[in-house]
Amino acid sequence: MDWLLKHATTAHTWGSGVPRCWFDAYLSTYAAAVALRNAGMPQPADRACASLPDMVPAGPSPAPETLTFGGLVEALDRISTAQGWPLPAHPSPVRAIMDRERAKWESMRLWPDFYNPSLSIAGYCAERVYGDTAVDAARFLESFQAPNGSIANSPGASAVFLLESERRGQPLDAGRLAQLRQYIHSRVPTNIGYLDQVPHFVTAWTVMFHHELGTSEPAPCEPRALDELSRALSHPSGLLCTVGAGATIPGDTDSTACAAIAATIAGRPAPKAATLDMMIGSGGDAYRTFLFEHDPSLTTNIHMAALLDLEGDHERLLPVLRWLHHQTTQRPSQVCKWHLSPTYMLGEMARVMTRIDHPLARSLCADASQRLSRQQNRDGGWGIDSSTAEETAYAAIGLAAAAEHGLAGRGWDQTLRLAHGFLTTHEPQLTPLWLGKTLYCVQPLVDVLHTVAIRRTEAMCAQN
Repeated sequence: MDWLLKHATTAHTWGSGVPRCWFDAYLSTYAAAVALRNAGMPQPADRACASLPDMVPAGPSPAPETLTFGGLVEALDRISTAQGWPLPAHPSPVRAIMDRERAKWESMRLWPDFYNPSLSIAGYCAERVYGDTAVDAARFLESFQAPNGSIANSPGASAVFLLESERRGQPLDAGRLAQLRQYIHSRVPTNIGYLDQVPHFVTAWTVMFHHELGTSEPAPCEPRALDELSRALSHPSGLLCTVGAGATIPGDTDSTACAAIAATIAGRPAPKAATLDMMIGSGGDAYRTFLFEHDPSLTTNIHMAALLDLEGDHERLLPVLRWLHHQTTQRPSQVCKWHLSPTYMLGEMARVMTRIDHPLARSLCADASQRLSRQQNRDGGWGIDSSTAEETAYAAIGLAAAAEHGLAGRGWDQTLRLAHGFLTTHEPQLTPLWLGKTLYCVQPLVDVLHTVAIRRTEAMCAQN
C-alpha cells in the first residue's frame, strides 16, 4: 500500500495526468480506490472516487480510449458491489462506454469461438468474468491459461480471474490455480506491463524501421528472433501474436502485417495478405485489428496497405486507400487508437504512403507531411506534451521518406535539421504513449527509432 500511495499523481488521483489521457487517470484512480478500501482505508478511497467526475471532459475526448476501458470499470463496480462498498456515480460518457463494452462482451460470449484462444480476446479481457456466472470458469481457465501461469499474459486479467474463482468457491483444477497464484505473487509493481512481453512486435519493427536506412547491413536483432517470427507467421489462425509461443491472446492484423513485411525484407517466407480476409469489416474495405473490434484502426490499415502494395495486391489495396482517405479527410483530428500521440499515425502515414504508386497514397502522404511540419515544436522535436524521442523519430522518419519522393513540401530540409538537432542533443525518453489497458512504453523500440531517425535525417540533410 505504501507503493500505491507513493505513486499517486496528485493527492487523490493516480495514472496519467487528466489532460493527457483521462481514461487512464479515471481507471487508475478507481482501481486505487478499490485497493484502498480493501486495505481498510475508506477515507482516501472516498476522496479518490470523488475526484472521478471532474476527470471526464464535457465535450469529445481529446485522447483515444484505453483498451477495454468500459469493461474494466464495470469489473471494479462488480468487485465493489460484492464487498458491499459504495459505487462512484459514473458520468454519462463513462456509462455509455460501459454499455457499449457490455454489449460487445455479451456478443462474444454467444460466439462459438469464445473459448478459442487463437481467435478470442476473452482471456485478455478476463476481468469481465468477475460476477459473470454465464462463463464456465473451469473451461475458461483451461483455455486461456498461458505456460507462465497467467491468464493471457495479463497481470490484471489474472488477478481478477483469481478473485472470481475464490468468489465462486467452486472447485477448479488445483494445479492450474497454484500456477496462477504463483504468477500473480511473482509480479513486481515497478515492472508490470499490460502484457508481459511483446517479442515479435519488437523484432518486426526493428527490421521494418532499420530497412528505412537503405543499407545492406542486417537489422540489429538476433537470427533466432527472426526464426521465431517466421514460425509464428505460420500459425493456423493466420494471425501472428506479439506475445510469442504459448500465448493465449489471439494474434492481430496489425502485428501480422508488420511481421509479414519484416519477414519479406529479411528474405523469410511470409503468408499472403489474403489470409487476413476474415479480418475485413462488414463494410468490405477496412481491416479490423481484432474480431469484434468496434472501430477499425488507422495504423492497422496503413500497415495493411504497405503489405498489400508489397505483394502487388491492388484489388484489396484500393478499398483500404479509399477508407484511409475518407477517414483522414472527414475526421482530420483522428489519432490511432493504439497510440496516444497523433505523430505516430502521421509519421507512419507519410512513411508508408510515399512508396505506394497511387494518387490516393500520394495525397495521404503529402497531407500527413504537411501536418507533421506544422506540429513541430520549437525545440525541433515532436510531442503531445513536451518533445520525446519516440514521437520525434516517427515524424522524422516519415518526413524523410516523403522528402525522398518529393512529397514533403517546402522547407522539409530545415524541419529535418531541427529534428536532427533535437535527437542528437536529447537522450531517448521512455515515455508511456502506447494504449493498452493503461499507457505503456515498448522500451526496446525507442532506441531503435532514435538511432534510425538520427541516421536518416543526417543522410537526407547531407543530400540537400
